[in-house]
Order: sequence, then structure tokens, then C-alpha cells
Amino acid sequence: MMTAVDAAQVFRRARARLTLAPNDLLRDAVYRRLWISILTASFGAQVTMLALPLTAAVLLHATPTQMGILTAMEIVPFVLFSLPSGVWLDRVRKLPVYVYGEFFVATTIATVPLAWWMDRLTMEWLYVVGFLIGTVYTTAGSAAQIVLTQVVPRERLVEAHAKNALASSTAEVAGPGAAGVLIKIAGAPLALLADAVLLIVSATILRGLRVQERVDPVRHPFWPAMREGLDFVRGNRLLVTMAIAVGIWQMCQHAALVVQILFATRVLGLPNAALA
Repeated sequence: MMTAVDAAQVFRRARARLTLAPNDLLRDAVYRRLWISILTASFGAQVTMLALPLTAAVLLHATPTQMGILTAMEIVPFVLFSLPSGVWLDRVRKLPVYVYGEFFVATTIATVPLAWWMDRLTMEWLYVVGFLIGTVYTTAGSAAQIVLTQVVPRERLVEAHAKNALASSTAEVAGPGAAGVLIKIAGAPLALLADAVLLIVSATILRGLRVQERVDPVRHPFWPAMREGLDFVRGNRLLVTMAIAVGIWQMCQHAALVVQILFATRVLGLPNAALA
């Protein structure tokens, strides 16, 4: 039987493990806000990843082709706008793009339950929502990567990326279960409101973040700058290989999700919450 002394020792050891090291990045108030924002938004993304295709499959009875189109509409912006958004971001402050991008995505996602409540929800509108989300994530996601370099010193970027990956992985592990419970309680469309709220919270955390924005004072013409960037990528075999690998991974991941949802709901007859 554990005595009070043993319990106190266990508590002290547990507290020691959870205590941050004196030089831990999370002790930096600016980075800590950024990290909490990433964790919050990642949980919301898990809800959308499950609730949006479920809304199409269950409420709108989307065909496999329509489900494929919905998935493609979320991916196409990464192909179309990655390079142009990089050139544009060189000319503007990145933090506002990041913050207002999350506000915009939250508003876009909130239109789905609103349209459902008004009995106006269609697959065409879901296509628009998917395309807008993908477009904003392409631009705001790039801005977020740049903001990180302005918050964290170069020599600690590896540590920062590792901690950010930990936040995303935590959401990937716990998020689907929470999304399943939320969908079971409120239904897929209303569950999307939770993501909208989480994104608003995430963006609110970022507002007023003190970063030293570095904007290129030289205004190169847009299209020549984009061609220069494209030539640089094409001339670097590693970047081309990484782009192809990421593209294939994204395609396979989204295709697997679509097949999983259709198979689970229409062949196995599983309830929505069981898909998490």
C-alpha cells in the first residue's frame, strides 16, 4: 500500500518531468502563443477533415465521383497557387495574412451549417468551400512558416519545428476521437461550427503577436520573380523530389479518406461517430 511519503515522491517526479527546462522554447511568451495557436487550429482541422466529407456523403448522398471532386477542390489550390503566393508574400507582412486567413477559413466553414439550416446546402457549395479552404491554407500556411522564422532564432528552428510537429501529432491522435463524439452529439454540419470557433480562438491568440516583419524593399516585377522561383525549384533535384513525394502522399491520403468514409457509411453501415 502506497504511503503518503511515496505518493509525494511520485508527485514530485511527475512534476519534474513536466517542468520545462530553463532554456525550453515554450518559456518564450511569443513562441508559446504561436504553439498554442497551432495546437488549437490543428484540433479544428481534424474536425473539418472528418465532418466535411461526412456532410457530403451522409446528408447530400454524394456519389463517389462527387466525393472525389470535393477532395480535388481542396488539393488543386496547392498546385495552382503555391508559387504565386510565395512571390506575393515577399511583398507583404506575413502575420496579418496568417491571422486573417484563419478568420476567413472560420467564416467559410461556418457557412456550411448555415446553408444546411436554411436547407440550401448543395455539393456545388461544398466544392466552393473546399476550394476556398485550400486556397487560404496555401497562402496562410506559407505565411505561418515565415512567421515562425521571425519568432524563433535560426539555430533553434529544428527544435521549433519538432515542437510544432508534436502539437499537430497530438491533434491527429486525440482529434478524430473528439470529432467523432462531437459529430455523434451535434451532427456533421454543426460539428463544423466547432472548427470555426477553434480557428477564431487560434487567430485571436495570434493577434497582437510581436514579430519583426521583414518585407523585401525591392519590388521585382511579379511574373519574372515567379519564373525565377520556378527555375530555382526545377534546377534543384531535391526540391523536385520532395514536391513529387508530398503531392503523391497528399493524393493517397485524401483518396484513402474518401474511400474509408464511403465504405464505412454505405457498405458497413457504421454510424458517423464510429468513423473516428
